Amino acid sequence: MFRVRIEIEAKNNLRQHYQNLRSRNPGSEYPDQWYYGVRAAIRDLAGSAQQCGRAYEDRFFVGTIRQRLFDSYKILFAIREDTVHVLHIRHQAQDPEELIP
Repeated sequence: MFRVRIEIEAKNNLRQHYQNLRSRNPGSEYPDQWYYGVRAAIRDLAGSAQQCGRAYEDRFFVGTIRQRLFDSYKILFAIREDTVHVLHIRHQAQDPEELIP
């Protein structure tokens, strides 16, 4: 089992996507369902991170970047020692080259 750490950028991504979903779906339960679902998917990485494949974005970074898909979003993360570091949460339609430093 890994520890799971959500990095600041991923927390910001999560907040932005949730707020965007709420503004596009007023009065709907979907944004809350999405939020709790993506949080559960992140928690699940503690036991399943090594089963996830490499992300397309892996080519832009040093080290291995993996992805866990949830709905139409990618949870991008790296495994370092005993910890899964969640780096970004991105919609699949977002341009991956935006992440190039």
